[in-house]
Amino acid sequence: MKLTGPLLQEYAPYRFRHLRWVKKQDLVFTQMAEIERCSVQDCERQSAISLEMRFYCREHFISTCYDRLEECRRWLDGRLSRDATADTVGHFLAECSRHASELADEAADLTNLERDRLLHIVLWAADLSRYLRRSLRKAVSIPVRLCREELGRAWEEETETRLLSRHGASLECQHAVEMGETLLVVRTDTGRQARARVAWLQRRKEGRREIGIEFLDCEDFWELEWSTNRHVV
Repeated sequence: MKLTGPLLQEYAPYRFRHLRWVKKQDLVFTQMAEIERCSVQDCERQSAISLEMRFYCREHFISTCYDRLEECRRWLDGRLSRDATADTVGHFLAECSRHASELADEAADLTNLERDRLLHIVLWAADLSRYLRRSLRKAVSIPVRLCREELGRAWEEETETRLLSRHGASLECQHAVEMGETLLVVRTDTGRQARARVAWLQRRKEGRREIGIEFLDCEDFWELEWSTNRHVV
């Protein structure tokens, strides 16, 4: 079968000896056997594995995995990339882990250093995947009341959430709080209560603060469906 259109543009740099196709809605490219060389510019090594529809020698596969995993870590920590989504990050982490594991299992001539680095990639991708599942966030505004119950320093404040996760939220707070401090969080729409610790804080203009809270004793405080990525940021 002859490559045409976008497939021809995508794979023009490579020379193949065999193509295998399957029918699933449209013709889908599934496998290329005996790719001649790595897709990294000026690299003449034979490719060993693919990642995100590009083909790499072992050295460039490992270095690319490290670069992309660091990008994923930064995105998970601060949502720095506006075009990255939970779906694309999760898909990459799964693919990266799978191919690194395959390469470690199937390549007979790996050095000890290469094998160690591939194992580290698998473990790092697994850690980021677990963090991704915990840290999916939804931009939803829910009215809450924050309460400090410490004797002599008690206060209450009504505010609204900015971002939600399964295990907490970010929201604005007028009162001074400290990292690690425990607050009572009350949903004013349902009356539901839970205790949460202040996980992080950031000072904003006019004395207001944005804080991140993490629940201590509640698993489903927001009563939302987290299997869908609608409104996830």
